[in-house]
Amino acid sequence: MIRSQKPNGAVASSSKRHTSRFYQLKSGHFLTGQYLHWTKRRPTPQCWWCQDRAQTQDHLFNVCPRWRLQQKILRAEVRKETGRGRDRWKVRDLLADESCVLPVLDFLSATDVGRLAPLVEEEKTVSSVSELELQEWLEE
Repeated sequence: MIRSQKPNGAVASSSKRHTSRFYQLKSGHFLTGQYLHWTKRRPTPQCWWCQDRAQTQDHLFNVCPRWRLQQKILRAEVRKETGRGRDRWKVRDLLADESCVLPVLDFLSATDVGRLAPLVEEEKTVSSVSELELQEWLEE
């Protein structure tokens, strides 16, 4: 296997739940309002934590007020690992840098980002979809 196709050891040694969320994030099939709107599972791409107009990966990792503390910790860890002092990172840049894998996994384990997505039903009642239910739905 060429080096770029080999699985990352840190991700492989992580729990199945975190590994799954990491690879969903990396492949673009991550539970965000934008993705679920695109798949027609939600009526709008709106963030369900802060009501921002579009819940994207970059929104969750950089600006969503619900995860402000975890974002601050992620930025500090990325700064320490990379030696670069940027305050905001595009998620694609974080995933492209091998040294950022552990900070991203730590962020995913400290938050519910990509784990639960509330369903919007016709009666406006809110429930949640588990990772397993969504994975089964995606496999159908």
